[in-house]
Amino acid sequence: MKTFPASIKALVTGATSGIGLAIARGLLARGHTVFITGRNKSKFEALMEEFRPYGDRVTGMAADLTRSSDVDHLIETALMALSHRVDLLVNNAGIAPFVEIEESTPALFDEIMSVNLRAPYLLSRAILPLMKRQGCGLIANISSVAGLEAWSGSSLYSMSKFALRALTGSLLSEGALHGVKSVAICPGYVATPLVADAPVPPEEMVQPEDILKTLLYLMELSPSAVTGDIVLKRLGGL
Repeated sequence: MKTFPASIKALVTGATSGIGLAIARGLLARGHTVFITGRNKSKFEALMEEFRPYGDRVTGMAADLTRSSDVDHLIETALMALSHRVDLLVNNAGIAPFVEIEESTPALFDEIMSVNLRAPYLLSRAILPLMKRQGCGLIANISSVAGLEAWSGSSLYSMSKFALRALTGSLLSEGALHGVKSVAICPGYVATPLVADAPVPPEEMVQPEDILKTLLYLMELSPSAVTGDIVLKRLGGL
């Protein structure tokens, strides 16, 4: 088993806002190389302009993860840009429509599953063999406390996040003998646009940078140490 190199190469989805943006900024600020992706093309282009001072340590592309063709192109482009080395894969992109079952639609189900579950599956499927050959790597799937329990209106979202934890467990088992770790990070309210309507002030929520710090902690563990699901809640509540 190997330790992470001093300068890692990372692929971060959902990097144009919220948790993904905090992770991308934090990794770049610490001297790492990052490939970023997000659905919103204008936000992506603005972010690449912001990141211009980092030079060739940051690359990326806009992609709609509901489209299989976009995911395939994303994988191909990222691997080329990162010279076929990925030390950290962060499956962060996600959508969170809350709707009661009787008001939901099969189309909404398909959309949620394509972004929250199918895209992480496809990316992990492509990256895991690479990490096995490297003898080191971390796949971090951003789940949720809604992946640990479900409530009225959370059925579709919770299903996707419960399943994401199941994917994580299988990845951990399949990668263990090769030094590849997988973890599901399950935050409660995080101060991002995704929960703009939540009845909690943003300053009382988990901060996006807390997820970054969690990833940095995970990569500092010895090669033989691994965590289970990591749950981050705001003090005194979800």
